[in-house]
Amino acid sequence: MNTCRAIEGDEFIDAVASDPAYRGKKVFAVGPLNPLLDDATAPAAGGQTRHECLEWLDKQPRASVLFVSFGTTTSLRDSKQRFVWVLRDADRGVVHDDEESAVESRHGTGLVITTWAPQLEILAHGATAAFMSHCGWNSAMESLSHGKPILAWPMHSDQPLVAELVCKYLRTGILVRPWEQHGVVTPAEAIREVIEKAMACDEGLTMRERAQVLCESIRASVVEGGSSQKDLDSFIAYIGR
Repeated sequence: MNTCRAIEGDEFIDAVASDPAYRGKKVFAVGPLNPLLDDATAPAAGGQTRHECLEWLDKQPRASVLFVSFGTTTSLRDSKQRFVWVLRDADRGVVHDDEESAVESRHGTGLVITTWAPQLEILAHGATAAFMSHCGWNSAMESLSHGKPILAWPMHSDQPLVAELVCKYLRTGILVRPWEQHGVVTPAEAIREVIEKAMACDEGLTMRERAQVLCESIRASVVEGGSSQKDLDSFIAYIGR
């Protein structure tokens, strides 16, 4: 399983193992499976070219940028917060003609990316403070393993459950829109309020501090003696018996 006991703990992982559907099967929590990067402010190794968004992040104050991978820019701009917004194909209809490439906007406070973006490197960067996400499991793992809290906006599948785990159990996120209101259009003002709470209030600072503590626990799980490393060793021994 792409998880670890630092995130879900014995309470959840053992509950999965005891489920009748897993009777007679072994459950190994060996995550996170994504690479764990150091602060991405460092220059690229071996003369490799860094993505231009990382160069832009280098110029921003530490923990000042909101990373967004969906949605419209309107509420982001009005929030007065710095942002990197990755625009997926499904969202391109909401972008103005002058935003059809990776560009700076609002006098340098925001960057819009319409091509591939290095999500892990953005999350690892010291200027990135938080991640607004649909809260898919892989994105949640990548965000938390780099110490970045999540502004959760679940849409479907497992996303509401992941958002519940992140926001209510781990307390490393804020719900942009409760799942019970998924059929209702979220007002721009509500989005701005959540962004400002996460980026400019004491509550957001506390949440970011909890995310950093969790990050350290997650990373400790994959080193020698950590819970994920032990489970990986057990898995290898199990399949090789």
